[in-house]
Amino acid sequence: MKGVLFLNGEPPEREELANVFSERKNKSVAAVYCTDGAYNYVKNVFLPDVIVGDFDSLNRNEVACRVECISFSADKNFTDGYLAVKIMAERGFTSIDIYGGYGGRPDMAESNYLLLVLAEQCGVKARLCGALNAYLVRGTFSLQLKKDAIFSVVPFTDNVHILYMKGLRYSLSDYTMSKTAFVANDDYIMGVSNASVGGRAELAVDGGAALVFVQE
Repeated sequence: MKGVLFLNGEPPEREELANVFSERKNKSVAAVYCTDGAYNYVKNVFLPDVIVGDFDSLNRNEVACRVECISFSADKNFTDGYLAVKIMAERGFTSIDIYGGYGGRPDMAESNYLLLVLAEQCGVKARLCGALNAYLVRGTFSLQLKKDAIFSVVPFTDNVHILYMKGLRYSLSDYTMSKTAFVANDDYIMGVSNASVGGRAELAVDGGAALVFVQE
């Protein structure tokens, strides 16, 4: 079961919102959730099914009565996005597209990558959606891409061992990427701004975890 979650970062383009609304109408998306701050831009295109948050960014009385509101105290140890992903996982969602995870406060934007880890640990497939979609990768990963589509790989854990990368302008095999070690070395590989040669791009990770940013 697929769901969509909107966060209070940089709002997606109106066209993307309209596409989600279309998917919700044809039921390829089972439900749309948003944090309280995100409701302010989502409502301009359609009403979400559920709002999750402490309602510090939204007056609950301004919310349409048919929208379910799940509120928490502002004095909490988790972000609204974290709580929303947990709730969606508990309600049986197996796939979540997360919008609005980029931009806004840099500390919040950085913490949103942890939502991919949270989803993984809850048994849910998730991606951060934007100009580049972000995936957390352990094991194998592949996508069908247009020629020249951006495909960037950066370490999420301290070290990540790349078994192989195929279908890209710059292939790679048996290489350990690091977030902190060897960065000043001349042979350090950053993994940013690689591109598809057209067709299926493949990545295999057999140690650690990588963030993959893809232009889809």
